[in-house]
Amino acid sequence: MTVFEKEIIYALRKMTTSEIAGLPDVSEGLEFAIKNAVDSCNTLNDFFEIIKTKRYTTTRLQRILIYALLGITKKDITMSKRTQPYIRVLGLNKRGKFLISEIAKENPKLEIITSVKRFTDKNSNKNLQTMLDKDILATNIYTLGYEEESTSNLDFTKKIVTL
Repeated sequence: MTVFEKEIIYALRKMTTSEIAGLPDVSEGLEFAIKNAVDSCNTLNDFFEIIKTKRYTTTRLQRILIYALLGITKKDITMSKRTQPYIRVLGLNKRGKFLISEIAKENPKLEIITSVKRFTDKNSNKNLQTMLDKDILATNIYTLGYEEESTSNLDFTKKIVTL
């Protein structure tokens, strides 16, 4: 069984065809094929066997499954393309500290996130917060796959890794 297999199937089963149509990469009536396939299978292998064609490649379908799991919509993608992105620092060494400092000097409007809590407290940009919320959700879902210490909100409790 694939990690997150049941979670992905659950996410798609609870969606309507119009919600599936709102996922990125879904077009040409693919939402109906996805809904029919997910309602009639219990594994992702079965799902891919039912729906995969030359037109709908496994890679495209995998992206759609991740969008469904994370709740990423076409609207989110459009918004993110219109928004100045942020840099999320997860870890760094001495050279990285220097580079981050230089990037910040050269690009004063670029958000560099070293603390999710600090950023969330001071941020007033709704689009950046929406994007960061998807990051946080992705981490929270990812930790479900941990054997031990499967806690959520690690983005708020774990410090960046310094080497």
